Amino acid sequence: MRVMLYDPNQVFSASIRPLLHRRGDIVIEAKSAKALTAEGQADCCLVALEAVSRNRVLTDCERPVFLITDRDDGSVLRKAVSVSAAGIASTHILPKDLLNAIDQGLASPPYYDPQLLRAALQPAPLLGDQDAHELAHHLTPREDDVLRRIVRGEATSHMADAMGVSVSTVRSHVQNVLGKLGVNSRLAAIAFAINYGLDPVREKHPQMS
Repeated sequence: MRVMLYDPNQVFSASIRPLLHRRGDIVIEAKSAKALTAEGQADCCLVALEAVSRNRVLTDCERPVFLITDRDDGSVLRKAVSVSAAGIASTHILPKDLLNAIDQGLASPPYYDPQLLRAALQPAPLLGDQDAHELAHHLTPREDDVLRRIVRGEATSHMADAMGVSVSTVRSHVQNVLGKLGVNSRLAAIAFAINYGLDPVREKHPQMS
């Protein structure tokens, strides 16, 4: 894979570059933000978010863009969503974990760093853990599967193909999940699942055939 790096302040490139080289990726160093919109050259771009002052540069890029930041406030995730980035991750994780996050975002976008999700979406929890887990217990096995896929950032069409149902059926399941959790968006559902640690709860359902 040909990877373009744009990281003029060396926020992440020094740690990620050797890992990319080690597995055989071709690394291209972008000299300016404008280079991100150039045709050809790379299959994807890894970009230090703070180095790009204009959203237009990111939205005009015709290849997947994965953003990397050293900030931990919620506004950076909102920016990633606004430019349809393949994902965003924090430099506060180990380089190998950062590489795994990048791969996940590029293979099945979007990837949202869990810590940044918490910062962006947390209203302070209004429920106790027990009450939140009780809400999760009301999800059917199919709705549980949909919630897992929402947390993974799967698109509606991808869910439909994987689950063997229509897009309209998936949308109905998504609305049921949002309603039962008392949230009004997929991002809020992701934040709910992360804030309340719902993974262990969802193991209650038997495996679906």
